[in-house]
Amino acid sequence: MAGNRGRGRSQFTFNVDTLGFGRGDSLPTSAHTPSPLFPPMQCRPVPLHTGEEVDYMLALKQELRASSKNLPFHIKAARTKTGKTGGGNMWAIHWCIKSGQF
Repeated sequence: MAGNRGRGRSQFTFNVDTLGFGRGDSLPTSAHTPSPLFPPMQCRPVPLHTGEEVDYMLALKQELRASSKNLPFHIKAARTKTGKTGGGNMWAIHWCIKSGQF
């Protein structure tokens, strides 16, 4: 038992030198800010075009989309869909059928 340090003390399983600093060296400074989520951007995005011409083109686009819904080839939905399905499962599996009946 001369080589043991006792029952309650834990032993280091690694060498302190592998962490990058030795005994007696000052510890590295702690970071108080989190690391960035994304890397810095190499190129900045191009700013959007604004002005009277862009507003006019946007109005034309919206008018074209609205008028195309009034044309005869536009198929309207038979009914509006909601988040809930009605009637339950219509394809119920009948487990009483044996595999030899197919």
